[in-house]
Amino acid sequence: MNDDKKMETKKDEKPKLNLMSGIALLVGSIVGSGIFISPRGVLLGTGSYGLSVLVWIIGGLICIPGCMCYAELGTMIYSSGGDYTYIKMAFGDWAGFLRVWSEICCVRPATIAVCGITASIYLLQPLFSPCSPPHYAVLALACFFILIITLLNLVSTRGSIFWQNGTFYAKIGALILLIGLGIFQLIRGHYDVFTEPFANTQTSVKKLAIAFYIGLFPYTGWNYLSNAIEDLKDSKKTFPIAIMSSIIASTIFYTLAYSAYFTALTPLDVMSTDAVAVTFVEQIYKPLRLIMPLLVSISALGGLNGQIFSIVRMFSVAGRDGLLPTISSFIHIQRLTPVIPCIVEGILGVLYVLVGNADRLLSYLSFSTWVVCLCSAVSVLIFRRTMPNIARPFNAGVVAPVIFIIAIGFLTLVNMIFNPTDILVGMLILVSGLPIYWLFVLKRPKSIDKLSESISIYLQKLFLVVPENSKQEQ
Repeated sequence: MNDDKKMETKKDEKPKLNLMSGIALLVGSIVGSGIFISPRGVLLGTGSYGLSVLVWIIGGLICIPGCMCYAELGTMIYSSGGDYTYIKMAFGDWAGFLRVWSEICCVRPATIAVCGITASIYLLQPLFSPCSPPHYAVLALACFFILIITLLNLVSTRGSIFWQNGTFYAKIGALILLIGLGIFQLIRGHYDVFTEPFANTQTSVKKLAIAFYIGLFPYTGWNYLSNAIEDLKDSKKTFPIAIMSSIIASTIFYTLAYSAYFTALTPLDVMSTDAVAVTFVEQIYKPLRLIMPLLVSISALGGLNGQIFSIVRMFSVAGRDGLLPTISSFIHIQRLTPVIPCIVEGILGVLYVLVGNADRLLSYLSFSTWVVCLCSAVSVLIFRRTMPNIARPFNAGVVAPVIFIIAIGFLTLVNMIFNPTDILVGMLILVSGLPIYWLFVLKRPKSIDKLSESISIYLQKLFLVVPENSKQEQ
């Protein structure tokens, strides 16, 4: 009986994200390392600073009505799991399974791998300059980073929140440094590109459409806090504030930092470098070339932590719903952390590092990412009909979901026409979960249930995990 009370007390004391931690998680997930490395994809599709910066701004503006949809869903449905939960409730178990299948098996492990590799490259670069760091050293350090951050999430939720907050401030510091140097350059009279911002603009519909799709990708992550609603303090009030302020702040920071590059670099310079932030600071004050790689590495590790922290919550909820093995939803008896999801995502992240081409896989899966967001916006309208009387602390209205659906639907359709290979591969990866769902969920034989139960009992003993609500039920 004393153990039961002790367990319940521990549950009540489970660390929670406050508003600032929620913003740190979102900004850390949105502003990864792309703005520091090479935002050339958008520039290649537009040809000019003026049109490319408009694409960055419009990308952020498109996400705002999407954030409003998620704010309504997150305050209406109190369940971690994010868009997996919304899609499952709106379209059925099969759709929810496809969402969680693509996310936990492909999207997040690939993103985790890219974050680890980026942090590794930029931490090693100053040690081997002017040469590139050895390939195997990069891979080894990336795997080490992934394992350490995974271990942190395994051992302590409070520790992972603390790390996320710390990397958030480092990330903001790096952005402020870039913007400050840009202002310094303007004061010195370096503003030639701004006098003719649309020089060399390309008018190809194909390139512009792809540029807009690429311009949306750096904003990926604005919906990740919905995966951890149950870990957020006073979520009905803090979630809408966190998600809206994060996307607005990220759009502003992206625009200013991107513009700062052109005070020292030409569009050709930006398109030809793989480390635009480092190249930029070298042009202005060379000693900063040692500081910027460190800040980029910390930023990437913050993104890595945010990816793991949020995906394991979705993983856990899917186990609680019975779409994944039930053991996925179990938590450590003392630390209250989702052990199995952390281990699985950490191992997959390391495998993606070793296999390689994780960044290429992400280009295939950008289709899946935005289709999921579109389906979540559609679910807002579905719930207006199926659940009209449920409380909605935040109401996105009708205009916001319609605008978001039209914008994402149009960009996806255009990319299907002009970039069919990536879209087709992404679609195949997404629907590859259907036979898995049919075999292991819909038509699961009793033999699999017995095997799953045996494995579950063994893993419970090995990792000291129990159902999250087991003590409360007693």
